Amino acid sequence: MLRIEMLPAAQGDALWIEYGEEAHPRRILVDGGTKTSWPSGLKARVESLPTAERSFELLIVTHVDADHIDGALALLRDDSLDAKFGDVWFNGWRHLPDTPLESLGPVEGELLTDALVTRQIPWNDAFGGRAVGVNVEGALPRKEFQDGLTLTVLSPYAQQLANLKPVWNKVVREAGLEPGEPAEQTPTEPLPEDLEHLGPDGLPDVPALAATPFKADTAEANGSTIAVLLEHDGMSAVLCGDAFPTVVLTSVERFLEERGTDSLVTDAFKLPHHGSHANISKELLEAIDTRRFLFSSNGSHTRHPHPESVARALVTTAPGSSLFFNYRTHFNEAWDEQELKRDFHYGTVYPNQGAAGLTVDL
Repeated sequence: MLRIEMLPAAQGDALWIEYGEEAHPRRILVDGGTKTSWPSGLKARVESLPTAERSFELLIVTHVDADHIDGALALLRDDSLDAKFGDVWFNGWRHLPDTPLESLGPVEGELLTDALVTRQIPWNDAFGGRAVGVNVEGALPRKEFQDGLTLTVLSPYAQQLANLKPVWNKVVREAGLEPGEPAEQTPTEPLPEDLEHLGPDGLPDVPALAATPFKADTAEANGSTIAVLLEHDGMSAVLCGDAFPTVVLTSVERFLEERGTDSLVTDAFKLPHHGSHANISKELLEAIDTRRFLFSSNGSHTRHPHPESVARALVTTAPGSSLFFNYRTHFNEAWDEQELKRDFHYGTVYPNQGAAGLTVDL
């Protein structure tokens, strides 16, 4: 059994993963969503478990960005929940290249670092306390967990961590992780916007959208994202956080060479950066063979998923794929039109009416 729940996380990510025996599943958590989504999202999901079952094999905090880290920080600091973690993967200031531990200051020792250190929670133990990342040479890092689950790290490389170092203080402040400095609140409801590249029938013009020139993301925090390939019992998923497509593609190509195969066939692809047009390239989509595209966003603040990204996915995948959304919003409901689904041979899965969050069984 392998199941991915895209919890309600506003414009962010909070992936609740269960695997193993249905009656006694093991759990991995990837990110925690936003501060505003925490009470009804991740917190409510943890509270749904008996206290004795609130344990996670691993928590991955993919990068320093408020819509990924705020809920994870709240979880680590909420002692009343009594959640336990076998390990936490998170690259803090100390994991950036050439950074001595004694250099930690009020910003460098940000709130998540403080929570991990003061509560003595295992931190990057699978990597000997060093950075979670990929070496330029040698095999990709591959870590094994109980009941046969493995994670292969696809991002970041040392260069992405080095690029983050000069802007670390700025990124930490923007994420609201400096002690005493809360993050700015972002809208919880999508803002209306007309969909560009509409065809004469009023529907998205998929070929035109897919052909839009690709301009890559350059945000240093996104580049430092921990992205992984999860494998268990013959099933797999690529989970990309907000990673750069060129970085993930480089690792996928190395993975294919290691495995001696032409394409990465996977059961689900959680698309990078919530479906941003700057993080989903045609080349990356062609390298990953999947029938399930996962989008985590309510569209607020960043208007994700961008229509160019959805169109690129549709024109590069084989017939029979499905788009999974953890919210139904102004920014994704156009993809539920029957004419589009018929013409491009795909399906859609949304939460039930009035609900948020979506479970994907692989």
